[in-house]
Amino acid sequence: MTVTFRRRVDNTILRWEGRLDSADADRLAPWIFAAVLFTVLVLLSLAQARSLEPAPDLAAHVQAAWSIRRGAAPITTVTTGTNVFAPQGALIFYPLAEATHFLPTVPLLLTVQSLALALAVVPLWRVCRKLASLRTGASLIVLVVYSLHPIIQTLNLDGFHPETLALPFLIGAGYFGLTQHWRRFAVCCLIAMLCRADLGLAVAGLGALLMVQGYRRRGGIALGVGLVWALGFLLLVQPHIGNGVSQLGAYAAYGDTSASIAWGMVTHPFDVLGQVFSRENFALLVYLFAPVLFLPFLSPRYLLPVLPLQMVYLAGQVPLGVRYGPQAVAITAFIFLSAPHGLARLGRVNVERVTIDRRVLITLAIASLAFFVLYAPSSPYDRPWDWGGQDVVDGARLDAGDAISDEARVRAAPSMLVLLAERSSLYPLELGSGADPTTDPRAVAAGVDVIVLDRRDFAGPTDVRERALEVELASQGFKVTSDAEGIVVLTRGQDDS
Repeated sequence: MTVTFRRRVDNTILRWEGRLDSADADRLAPWIFAAVLFTVLVLLSLAQARSLEPAPDLAAHVQAAWSIRRGAAPITTVTTGTNVFAPQGALIFYPLAEATHFLPTVPLLLTVQSLALALAVVPLWRVCRKLASLRTGASLIVLVVYSLHPIIQTLNLDGFHPETLALPFLIGAGYFGLTQHWRRFAVCCLIAMLCRADLGLAVAGLGALLMVQGYRRRGGIALGVGLVWALGFLLLVQPHIGNGVSQLGAYAAYGDTSASIAWGMVTHPFDVLGQVFSRENFALLVYLFAPVLFLPFLSPRYLLPVLPLQMVYLAGQVPLGVRYGPQAVAITAFIFLSAPHGLARLGRVNVERVTIDRRVLITLAIASLAFFVLYAPSSPYDRPWDWGGQDVVDGARLDAGDAISDEARVRAAPSMLVLLAERSSLYPLELGSGADPTTDPRAVAAGVDVIVLDRRDFAGPTDVRERALEVELASQGFKVTSDAEGIVVLTRGQDDS
């Protein structure tokens, strides 16, 4: 009975693989998969946005897009307080900002981000089929693993990051370079670098790989252009437009200038290695590689190009949200560029394709599903099917946002930032912890006309702590003008209403 059932399953799988192995099906399969994945991703991201989840990075880009529409400098007071292009040189954001003349900003940004994540499966399929010579079943499993990977789900739901748009182009650059489609390779490299300037180091790494593969001229050009792009932005452009914002701040432990930092890292290699392989960074690497069963290490050649950039990232001091978000884009692309080759090493070569033992594929699928359930922000434990609804608190947030003048200078709780982003002066309200639960009330009140509190941001005895802050702000000339469902609006010099 069991043997008969297994034979039926095997025969069914073989029939479907035979159908998908046709040329037409092979071309259509990744696009169909991408369409389904895009639908899921965009519904999740839009539902989360409608639930008014805090997203400072999204608010910063909404503010910058609003400024660009008005012909003003794209300053983001929500986060860095400087030009939106200064931190990472994400020039790709400019045409997106111009498109908000015709389309609503938040849905546009989130839809484009989800689309980029979904389209990455198209070059990934080509890597599986053309470079690693996997059969359709194994290739589909790789696409499923990509879709379920916690980092893909995190990038989709963590606000908006322009560097996320580089993911399909980095995978595409690897594929087109290794298959000698040089014009497409150049276009992918250029777009990836427009998404984030330091991705030029990843492009340079790809160039080095191509040189090793025997394409010395093309690889040398990519190596040189990538280095010039990344270092040129860091050393020349960023100081000019950054108004003090610099990536070098993450490496202050090694020096205070680019030269002193480089020298400090060279002369203190054990300090650098200690930081790179710290417990937090080791946890990040496990988080990235475990869902693919560490397959990239079976074919490290295709992983090596990103290691210099990733080492630079890991050596710096940045928040964990950055580590598990924007800085993970490059290494994620190369993980999935190398994983199909690692999987191929576990199989046996037939006439044209590599056949993988189904037990390996089942184990890979189970591992990816387990990590998705455990770590992905869209895990069933987070009940994503409940997202998209708005309760009375969300209604109070919307009413408060509508009541505040567009010209007002505002300091707001994280849950209000996206709603209030389309103004020139918007600052996040950051609350402390412990014995001193708030920042200095004078600093909170400085330079703003309106302050919006969300009582849910106060841990512990909410009423006491929030009231204490209210009293302190009253001494700065603020009075409560609205208080509904825990959303408190204080306006300078206004009577209660």
